[in-house]
Amino acid sequence: MVSKKVLLPEGVQDLLIDDCIYRRKIENQLSSYFMKSGYMEVSSPTLEYYDLFSYEYLSKYGDKMFKLIDTNGSLMVLRPDCTIPIARMVATKMKDFIYPLKLCYIQNVFRMDQEQSGRKREYRQAGVELFGVESLNADVEVIITAIESLLELGLKDFQIEIGQIKIIKHLLRNINLPEEKEEKILLAMANKNLILLEREVDALEIDEATAIILKKLPTLFGDVDKVLEEVELLPLNKDMKAAVVELKSVCNIIKECGYGSFITVDFGMVAHLGYYTGITFKGYTKELGAVVLSGGRYNKLMETYGMECPATGFAIIVNKVTKALKLQGCQVKKAEKHYLIVAPQSKYKEAFQLSAELRKSGNIVEISLLDKGEEGDYCSRRNVDEVIYIDHEDKKLVEAL
Repeated sequence: MVSKKVLLPEGVQDLLIDDCIYRRKIENQLSSYFMKSGYMEVSSPTLEYYDLFSYEYLSKYGDKMFKLIDTNGSLMVLRPDCTIPIARMVATKMKDFIYPLKLCYIQNVFRMDQEQSGRKREYRQAGVELFGVESLNADVEVIITAIESLLELGLKDFQIEIGQIKIIKHLLRNINLPEEKEEKILLAMANKNLILLEREVDALEIDEATAIILKKLPTLFGDVDKVLEEVELLPLNKDMKAAVVELKSVCNIIKECGYGSFITVDFGMVAHLGYYTGITFKGYTKELGAVVLSGGRYNKLMETYGMECPATGFAIIVNKVTKALKLQGCQVKKAEKHYLIVAPQSKYKEAFQLSAELRKSGNIVEISLLDKGEEGDYCSRRNVDEVIYIDHEDKKLVEAL
C-alpha cells in the first residue's frame, strides 16, 4: 500500500514546470485584457465565514464546501465561489467608489463536485464583475468581454449559450412547489431529460399553459433567430414576454457588434448558482464539450449584505480553457529567445550586466552554473536558443543551437 505521504488528495493536482509556464501566460493574457477593458483587480481571502452564504445557497451547495473550525470555534469554509465574496467586499468596503464599478480577479475556488467522475476539487477562475448598471448594456458588455477574452487566448470553435432565467423563476414562483419537487424539475430541465420532465410535470396540479411552457423550455435551444420565433408561440404571460424581449435585445446588440457567430440561446438553461436573476450564459468548446466559462446577472445578491446594487459578471475556468487550448494546438506566445551566458567568475559583472540588457527585450536569460563544456545537455533539455561565451579578455562568442 502506497503511503499517503506521497499521494495527492482526490481532485487536486501538481502543476509541473511547463504547465505552470503555460497557465501563467494564459492568466497574464486574461489579466491584461481585463485591465485594458477598464476592470480593476481585487482579491478575496481563501477563508470565509460559513454564514457569509445565504440559506438558499447553503441548502443546495453546503455539502460541497470544504469546512473547518478556527481556534475561536467559528465555522469557516474554503472559498467555493468568487462572486459572493466580491459582492461582500463591495457592499462593505467599496460603497463610495465611482460606479459603474468594474472589478476582475484570478483566484482559486474549492468545491467537492462529485456528479461526474474525475471532477476536480480545486479550480482556478479568472473573471469580471460589473456593479451598478441595471440596463442591458451591462449584460452585452460582459458577454462580449467573455468572447473577446477567449479570442485573446487564441481559442477557436467555441460557443456562448445565452439564457434567461426569469422565465423559469416566474413559473416556479406561480406554482409554488415543494423544494424537492422543484429540484427534480430543474435537474430534468438542465439535463434535457424530456421523459423525466414530462412525468414530473404531468404529476403536478397546474394549469395547461404552465405545463406546456415547462415541457417546451428545454427544447428551445440553438440558433438565435429560430429559437426566438419558437418561444413567441408559447402561452407566455406579460412578465415572461418581457423577459424574452430582454434576451432578444441582448442577442441583437451582440450580433450588431459583430459577434453573432459566437452565440446561441438556450431557454432550458438552469443556473447552478441560486443568486442569478436574469440573463445567464455559458461557454463551451468543441473539443471538451464542457463548460469553460459561466456568468450572468445577479441583481438581488448585494441586498444580502445591506446594499441594493444591480450586478453581472462571469468566470472563466482556467483549468478547462488551458486544456481546450492544448487540444486545439494553440501555442501561447513565448519569450523572444532563451539565452545561456557562460562566463568565468572574474567576468560575472559583465555577465550580469549583459543578462539585464537582454531581459529588457523580453528574453529568458540564465548565467551558467556548470563548468565550461558541460552546458550542451542542459541547453538541449531547457530549449536554450543561443549560448553566449564571455572569456577573460571580454570577448563574446554567440553560438546558436
